[in-house]
Amino acid sequence: MKKKESKYGLLKAVLVMLVLAFVLSWIIPSGAYSSSGFSELGVLRLGIHDIATSIYYGISIGLDKIVLLLVIGVFYAVLTRTQAYERIVSGIARKLNKKVAVVMFSVILAALTSVLTQTFVVLIFVPFIISILNRMKLDKMTILATTFGSILVGIMGATYGTDGVNALNIYLGYNMEYPNVMPALLVRAGILAIGLVLFNFFTIAHMSKADKNAESIDLFEVEVEEEVAQKRKNMVPIIVIGVLLFVLAILGFMNWRANFGVEVFKDFHDYVTNDIVIEGASESADDFFVFRDLLGIQVEALGQWDIFMITSILLIFTVIIAVCYRIKANEFFDCAKRGIKKFLVPSLCIVGAYALMIIVYHPSYAQSSYIATIVNRLLTLTDGFNIATMTLSSLLLNIFHTDLGFTGFVFGNIQMSGNFLITEYADYINPVYTMLTSLYGFVQFFIPTSIILGIGLVSLKVNYKDWLKYIWRFLVGMFICLLIIFILMSII
Repeated sequence: MKKKESKYGLLKAVLVMLVLAFVLSWIIPSGAYSSSGFSELGVLRLGIHDIATSIYYGISIGLDKIVLLLVIGVFYAVLTRTQAYERIVSGIARKLNKKVAVVMFSVILAALTSVLTQTFVVLIFVPFIISILNRMKLDKMTILATTFGSILVGIMGATYGTDGVNALNIYLGYNMEYPNVMPALLVRAGILAIGLVLFNFFTIAHMSKADKNAESIDLFEVEVEEEVAQKRKNMVPIIVIGVLLFVLAILGFMNWRANFGVEVFKDFHDYVTNDIVIEGASESADDFFVFRDLLGIQVEALGQWDIFMITSILLIFTVIIAVCYRIKANEFFDCAKRGIKKFLVPSLCIVGAYALMIIVYHPSYAQSSYIATIVNRLLTLTDGFNIATMTLSSLLLNIFHTDLGFTGFVFGNIQMSGNFLITEYADYINPVYTMLTSLYGFVQFFIPTSIILGIGLVSLKVNYKDWLKYIWRFLVGMFICLLIIFILMSII
């Protein structure tokens, strides 16, 4: 019974959130912001038809992430059919000090999350880190905190990266070229640093007190027969693939052009896709654009990749590893089945999270729903900018959905020349922007519909209530730090 609760407890909490969001649509009027202010649209009740619609759109929006997650599962299921993977993981685990490993992996994951444009790309490296921590005999709560918890720290301290920040910039008209963006950027980097220090303090404290016999856990155990193991001990293919994946993640998902003005990757992309061509043998024969035709016409330059691109690359690398280690077709499909099965239930967390967002913002996408009305009531409790009401509004906005971009969608529309926040709080746009961004990451530590948290809890079989008992001290300390930062930004 306890194991079953550990596996499905979070999904029950997600269901409660979905029901609550659905019921509120019958009670609270919907509303929308524009550059001219707030307008109430009346009660837009969601009915039986909208249940299936919300699930459909939830799957549709989250499908790219679900596919990547399943491909990650296949990738590691194939890796664990080799003795070479075990040699790499065990070798690293033997050479690292436990505390050093926890802090090092935490910083790497949080930093990558903070700067890369797609949070889910970081998940590619998480099972590998979990295997190392498992060999070091760390308890599963420490493993969860070091991996998925650190990613949440990176979301809270988002600087150049995360897809949500980019969407927020667009909706608020507050892009990275805005003249006053640097102070907010440096503050968010400071939030990342503070979050890492405080988070690792509690992680190390827990690790020191944890029962030495506490349960450790690994996502993918090595499964290979002794005779086969002798033929799959060469570590070079896996090391090369791993290094390439890490390099491609940084090159492909760091927005070099928009954030740093680096044009070389865009120029190189234009050259290889448009200028490297084999002309047709006759007037009736089409020209063959080598890279564009091989890679696909929708492939973007490095720094502007989407999840589809890294998913395709990961799948190709999986096949290459299978070929290098002579994994037969039947064995490969067995690995694929095992890997997909590992992440089927975690995928439900993605569907539930996006279904909640659809319910709150209405399946038609035509307008913001009742969440805008609640926020407006809070913001109008006081005249002008107020730390307390803006903090409460930001928390509420981010609790009821899992996409930072839709936080901006509440206050503005991409088709408008202006928007509410820019016009209403022009003198406080830096603290407002920082509050929306950091509090989005903050609530991801505890809301049931947090995708990263949900995948971590379900995959590592950690009870949702146990996680809340573990994380509440960090949340209290971090919230106090954030409030101090918000106040300082508002008065300086």
